Amino acid sequence: MRDRIRGIVVALLFAIVGAFLASLWLEIRRETPAAQLPPAGLWEGRSIRVEVLNGVGVRDLALRATDRLRDQKFDVVYYGNAADFERDSSVAIARLDKVEPARRVADALGLRHVVHEPDRNLYLDVTVILGSDWLEARGETGKADARGLSLWWGRVKRAARRLWPG
Repeated sequence: MRDRIRGIVVALLFAIVGAFLASLWLEIRRETPAAQLPPAGLWEGRSIRVEVLNGVGVRDLALRATDRLRDQKFDVVYYGNAADFERDSSVAIARLDKVEPARRVADALGLRHVVHEPDRNLYLDVTVILGSDWLEARGETGKADARGLSLWWGRVKRAARRLWPG
């Protein structure tokens, strides 16, 4: 009789643990409301077209901002250097009649300044010029980047996430 009760208790424990694990698995797989929101890089049914310019001369700065924007589904059509490297503050420049795409880019990069300078000839929605304030916000300095290995590893991880999402 005692062995029979012990068997029932063990079976109940397995059933409880199994039910817990199954509910945990279902909760993880369930779509959350945040997952149903469109990515920040989409506006009016299409990707926001962005150019990113390095305004301080720190190596790979525009590339790092580009990777961050592309992870959020922005369409970065160009990244490179600005005309000069004397930029103190970063800015997102709205190139359309509407400012909302520039605000989304500014939010994605943590920029404070958004200006409105429409230019339909550029075939862009937003131009970003990164300044030294973007470096400071990321805890970096204006000196040459000594974190080459960590930057490389970050690119590998982002590429793997693009290849194997989820």
